Amino acid sequence: MIVLLIAVLACSVPAALVVGYVAVEARRDGRDLFTPQGEQILADVRRRGDHLRDRGEALRQKTADAVSRRSAS
Repeated sequence: MIVLLIAVLACSVPAALVVGYVAVEARRDGRDLFTPQGEQILADVRRRGDHLRDRGEALRQKTADAVSRRSAS
């Protein structure tokens, strides 16, 4: 299992370095990293994340209220 883990790391680390190098060089040349469609997808994901965070906070508050009412009884 250790050999497999080392092999995965041996492949993943250089791949991440290459992607990082290409991204940095693209930024230096003034090119965007994402296409307009990619930018739209990222904006949608951020919007959904904010919505989910709000729903999670509401659920947390509702649960906390229910627990405190039950503890008080």
